[in-house]
Amino acid sequence: MKKTILAIATIITLTVGNGFAQRNNRHDIPSVNNSRVDNTVEELQINRLDQIVGLTRKQENKIKKIENQYDRLISPNRRYHTYQGAQRLERQKQKEILDVLTPAQRQRLYAFQRTNNKRYNWKG
Repeated sequence: MKKTILAIATIITLTVGNGFAQRNNRHDIPSVNNSRVDNTVEELQINRLDQIVGLTRKQENKIKKIENQYDRLISPNRRYHTYQGAQRLERQKQKEILDVLTPAQRQRLYAFQRTNNKRYNWKG
């Protein structure tokens, strides 16, 4: 009887311990967790950029496509869940967004960045 109780207690302990060891403790990217909130944040950021440089409707649509493309790219790929991978992807996205802007708009954005003494960050 003692051996049976001890065996059951051992199995329960090992099962519970193994369950906790396999729990996913990494920090997920917010865009993956709640796309509606992410879209709202992206809209606010695009509107802010529009106020600074004066985007056309076509440019706004291109920027939205770029944002959505990178959101889809980052969610299934585990290699971008590292800090370096996410940073690399963020730099690529910002470069593509800057390529959408005209040279005059880029100059206005750079002037805004210099006057505020902070880097304009697309993801907050």
